Amino acid sequence: MHRINPREYILNSLSRSGCWVSGEALSEELGMSRAAVSKHISALKAEGCIIESSPRRGHRLISPADPWADGAISSRLRTARLGKARWEWLKETGSTNQAAALLALGGAEHGTVVIARRQTEGRGSLGRVWSALPGSLCFSVLIRPERRGLHHEALLGAALRACADAIEEICSLSEAREPNDILIEGKKVCGILVESMYHNDLLKWAVIGIGANVNTPADAFPPELACATSLYAATGFPHSVTGLMSSILERLEPLLDFPQE
Repeated sequence: MHRINPREYILNSLSRSGCWVSGEALSEELGMSRAAVSKHISALKAEGCIIESSPRRGHRLISPADPWADGAISSRLRTARLGKARWEWLKETGSTNQAAALLALGGAEHGTVVIARRQTEGRGSLGRVWSALPGSLCFSVLIRPERRGLHHEALLGAALRACADAIEEICSLSEAREPNDILIEGKKVCGILVESMYHNDLLKWAVIGIGANVNTPADAFPPELACATSLYAATGFPHSVTGLMSSILERLEPLLDFPQE
């Protein structure tokens, strides 16, 4: 007899519903106590799922831990090369930029993407820490332009514009703050870090790291991150993590077509 995996069942039930599901209904369907259901939901949250829980309404899935896990995003991307070469899906890493840089040194192709559920050593500009909270998007894309006179500031500008336009489509309150931040009503929602490798003045490769708070609930931000917000906190609606990533990559690719010098 096939045994039901309670966590998998709960996650699938919440995914199919798209709205609130009562703990009582899940309890009856699984043949277990509501306390046991709550325990499994807490475990799903610990794994990175964003689930809202209300005593009166039940539970609602905002975002699964790994919304990209089925690997289908590459086939849906409307790009020529970005996200078409190689994907690295990581549950945890120091930083996606570090992982992408190692792949670059190993000869990985232009357009390779590294994405992680959790970063333990995420970095922003000037060595600042970028905290990857549940419901956030953390990814890096490898660029190999190999053009003389092209500096990473141009890549940073292109990435800032791509991210700003993608987020603007979701939340009209957003604003880009040069060189690498996007704000919503004065609070940071997205940051960009570009790291490059040169040979003389020839840019051999660069990794563009992007971190965006997508479905992080407002109460998940600790006091030291009071200057940050998320798309969910700002709009009151959950948003597709993979949709935002796709939009950024699709907007970034044409901006990387710099004129030759």
